[in-house]
Amino acid sequence: MAQDTVSPRWIQGTIKILRRADFYLCIIAGVAMFLIMLLTVADVIGRSFFTWPITGTYELSRYALVVMVLLGIGYVQQGNQHIAVDLFVNKLSRSGQFVIELIGTLMGLGFSLLVSWQGWRGGLESMHNKTVSDTLHIPAYPFEFLIGLGATFLSIELIIKVVTLWKGKADN
Repeated sequence: MAQDTVSPRWIQGTIKILRRADFYLCIIAGVAMFLIMLLTVADVIGRSFFTWPITGTYELSRYALVVMVLLGIGYVQQGNQHIAVDLFVNKLSRSGQFVIELIGTLMGLGFSLLVSWQGWRGGLESMHNKTVSDTLHIPAYPFEFLIGLGATFLSIELIIKVVTLWKGKADN
């Protein structure tokens, strides 16, 4: 069996960089959420009081929502803060809990890899086809690339979790 040539310090440094990137992506997601809120309030005020709605509010909100959800999801996974219903899982043995958590994480990893692949693929396709939004003619490809980016960072966090779960099980 070949000896592991990867330095634990290198791995820890890489994880630290990835986690910092997740944090900054989450900040961008928070800014997107704030902008959605401002845009929606301005549109409602403009529409209700001045009969002057903001053109393209739906499109801008839709794009900002993509940014908000997918750029923040890796950071949420990093903190293990996703919603989980563990009423029945907590009643299982430790090995049963491990199996359920590992299966759930692997399923999430499979799904996030699929979303990542389709996001990058869709971004390239939209860029090639010059796809734009209906009203404001905003190019779609940057937002599709952001889908790929967010799902990629989620996939990395899930890979880290699988390795951590497996290493924790091996240590027991």
